[in-house]
Amino acid sequence: MATMELSGILLPYGRAWMREAVLMADAAAAKTKIHLPSRLRAARIVAWVMVPVALFGLFGLADLMTLPGWVDQQYEWSVPLEASWGSLFTFVVGGSFVSVARNPGQPWPGLVLLSIAIGALLLGAGLGLDAGPTPVALLLAAVAALLVWLVRPEAAPLSFVWDLSRQYLLIAATGLPLWTLYAAHAFEVSRLRQDTGHLTWDIEHWPVQGSVGIVLCLTALAMAFWPPGRPLMRVATSLSATYIGAAMLAFPDRAGAMDGPMWGVAMVLWGTVAALPVPQRDISST
Repeated sequence: MATMELSGILLPYGRAWMREAVLMADAAAAKTKIHLPSRLRAARIVAWVMVPVALFGLFGLADLMTLPGWVDQQYEWSVPLEASWGSLFTFVVGGSFVSVARNPGQPWPGLVLLSIAIGALLLGAGLGLDAGPTPVALLLAAVAALLVWLVRPEAAPLSFVWDLSRQYLLIAATGLPLWTLYAAHAFEVSRLRQDTGHLTWDIEHWPVQGSVGIVLCLTALAMAFWPPGRPLMRVATSLSATYIGAAMLAFPDRAGAMDGPMWGVAMVLWGTVAALPVPQRDISST
């Protein structure tokens, strides 16, 4: 697979990025004089290790690079398909691990977002009749379970406070048909095996693209009801939606693109609106 050739180019940058990220985290901890318990320090290390695994080992960043063309141009890349894979493993999975690594004492937004991605991959494997995403989902589930075991005795408890935001609920409602149809199309192609051969680690991209649609529906809904998850999910959701929409607009004739440019326009607009912060209501005063 041509995607594998990118690892030799991107791996040195990944190692340098990882060293810089760890140094920044250590400097921030030293500056604020926060002493983390040993289990939270271990969770931070595990999470930081998983960031380059998602971005480089699972080719999240490499697949994103197909849109600006920073890839080998002797291949005709299926940019919309690559954008969906790259968005999932960069913005959603990678973002989840960054969130846990930066604040292991408050790890639940990252762990909940990661759990949504895991569930979507497993559901995508079933709906797409393709077991390919299952090993990746199980790997991420094992890491998530390890992180929960590490942080649970020391981290702040998981907040079950619900606070309905009508603005985010409206965003979720408008995005539901958009991303449901997007996912349904990908799962249909996956089941019928109409356009195969788009592989990363021998995993077909179509069921993963459908899983991304599920993720975006669920994260938008979670933002409407769960305040602690809104900052992280807003960033991951808006970046994924706008990047996928831009890929469809730029390459409407490639695999993974929906029929007609208005799909890409709608995705970019929806992602842009989702990026706008909504004023938070003081729950304690209600």
